[in-house]
Formats: sequence, structure tokens, C-alpha cells
Amino acid sequence: MSQSRVAIPMMIMLLASALGGCNIIGPLAYFVEGPPSVDAQYTLLDRPTVVFVDDRANTIGTNAPTIRRAIADKVSEDLMVKKLVTTTISPRDAMGVVASRDRHGELMPIDAIGRAVGAEQIIYVQMLAFSGTSDGVTPRPTARCRVRIIDVAQRVRLYPPPESQEVSRLIEVNTREVDPAMLRSTASRLKVYQALADETGEAIAKLFYKHEVKELGGSLEPR
Repeated sequence: MSQSRVAIPMMIMLLASALGGCNIIGPLAYFVEGPPSVDAQYTLLDRPTVVFVDDRANTIGTNAPTIRRAIADKVSEDLMVKKLVTTTISPRDAMGVVASRDRHGELMPIDAIGRAVGAEQIIYVQMLAFSGTSDGVTPRPTARCRVRIIDVAQRVRLYPPPESQEVSRLIEVNTREVDPAMLRSTASRLKVYQALADETGEAIAKLFYKHEVKELGGSLEPR
């Protein structure tokens, strides 16, 4: 073993010994091992994929189509950037198909949405909450949704796996507090919601690749 490979561990051991009872082991471990990480929860099949964000309960409210598309676009973008799939289909196409059927009072099955746009698997996101506050008072944007993946041809659930007792995976996004003034006007509130949509899309995409653990209560930076 080279001297350079021995030098770093020896320096760490000497520093830890010199500091004695100081609470230094945690930071030292972080320095040596790197930040904690979370493994992918599911390995996506490399098939044409569409992301569809559903909000039939109208949890988003005003600007729902814009926010839904922003969440789906972020998931699609991250999947492509991480090279998890080769082809993603525009979420706008799926939203257009569903909107057309909804106008005629038809509730499309999830697999039918995928088939309509030429996808072989669909990442279906059901919104449960999306708001500038979780308690009606504190200006802390938050979102909750459930995620599942459906094999379009076979009409079966791929994730969570069929043997799982879960039919979908709960995702919760809790950000830090924002300036209350940001939620008072329509324009600035939309910026906050767009940033929250990005956070939500990122959290969904992270189900499918190994990633570092963020500090609790992630930052929200409206653009």
C-alpha cells in the first residue's frame, strides 16, 4: 500500500485521539464516507414512459394544469438526465387525452392513458395535498402524493411490486418556511408553487435512483 493511502486514515486517527471526548466522530465519518445516501426503490424498465399527474380531488386549485404538468415534466426530465429510460412521452399529451375524455364523462383507466400516447409504462401520480401551508397558518409549502407504475400492455402494477401490501408509494415534500408575503399575491404565489412542483417532481424521480439524503426540511427557492 502506498504511503499516501496510509497517510489520510492515520491523520484522522491522530486527530480523533487528540480531540478526546469532543463530539467529532460523526463529522469525521461524514468526511471519510461522504454524505448518507438512499438506494433506488425500484429499477425502471427502459421502455417508452409517460408521467401522468392526477388531481381529480382538486387539491392544487388554481393553476392546477400548469402545476401538474410542471411536476410531470420534472420527473420526466430527471429520468432522462439520469439515463434511467431512453424515451419519455410528453406529459402534456397524456393530459390532453384525459381532459378530452373527462369532458365526455369518461374515467380513463391508468393503462388506457398510457396506450393512448404510445407509452409502455406509466408513472401515475395521485395528488393528495399541495399548498402553501400545511396547517393554514405557517407559510411552509407542502405536498403529498401517491405514486405507482403500471405496465400498459399487461395491465399490471410494477411498483410497488405486486406482492407488496402497498398499492402505491406515499411521497411527502415538506419545505422550509417562506416569506409570508410570497403567498399574498397571485404572481408570487405561483412562483412558490412552481418551486414546490419542482421539489415534488424531484422527490418522485428519486424513487428510481440512488441519491444523497437532503437536510430535513429542504430549501424552497422560488424562481
